[in-house]
Amino acid sequence: MKYYDRILAGLLASVFAVTVQAQTNADETGGKTAGAVTTEATATTDIDPEALEIFKGMADLIDAAGQFGYQAEYSYDAVQESGLKVEFGASRKILVSRPDRMRVESRRRDGMRALIVFDSKKMWLFEPDENVYATAEQPGDLDESIEFVVTGLRIKAPLADLIEKGLYDKITPTLTRALYLGETVVTGVACEHLLMSNDYADFQMWITSGDQPVLKRIVITYREEPGQPQFRGQFLNWDMSPGDTTGQFEFTPPEDAERIRIYVPAPVTDIGTDKEDKS
Repeated sequence: MKYYDRILAGLLASVFAVTVQAQTNADETGGKTAGAVTTEATATTDIDPEALEIFKGMADLIDAAGQFGYQAEYSYDAVQESGLKVEFGASRKILVSRPDRMRVESRRRDGMRALIVFDSKKMWLFEPDENVYATAEQPGDLDESIEFVVTGLRIKAPLADLIEKGLYDKITPTLTRALYLGETVVTGVACEHLLMSNDYADFQMWITSGDQPVLKRIVITYREEPGQPQFRGQFLNWDMSPGDTTGQFEFTPPEDAERIRIYVPAPVTDIGTDKEDKS
């Protein structure tokens, strides 16, 4: 299967999402002590109102923002059929303008760059190093477009809910556990440490303290996946008032860029399966 036939899934996986299943070498997918957390978290189902209050503060801030942006460093495990875990990752810069515009710039650890733009009418995907792009009609507003990516294209996007509105109402009904683990410091920033679980995954969040509670770090452990892989995100440079961003959501492909078809490939199961895969 040629690289060009894999364009959409490859770009979306490297720019917007992550796959935690076994895959090829083409990625791009003072409070309580840690010991006390392990004991408590496995002992019982517990919903701590303080944890929910902190989480709601972050969710409300994002919901209230008509525009916002951030940079992030992501990494995740790809579990091979042998049981080995291989870590992949990417740097991303995300800009959101509700109700229907988004720009995501990505650079994978192997150096490959990619861009996705939702301009309110079309969805553009561009890979400058290969000088190829794909485009399609945008399915609707951001929530509808992200739903299309996750459901229609079968792309796992662990942080899609962070971009959509209604984060608190989407997440809390599914929780089986929500613990407040106390204050901690992440890269010099005071944060509130939370541990939450649902039937599928555990996720730790470090949310900045104060009147601008934003996500500083997240670790998701997929308990029901073989090998229990993790997704990790470190967040930088949140901007809840980015100003005039109109030009950021405009995209015109280079004149010499090749337009290629939209295609969703079948999954590949192990590193050694397809050494030419460069999705």
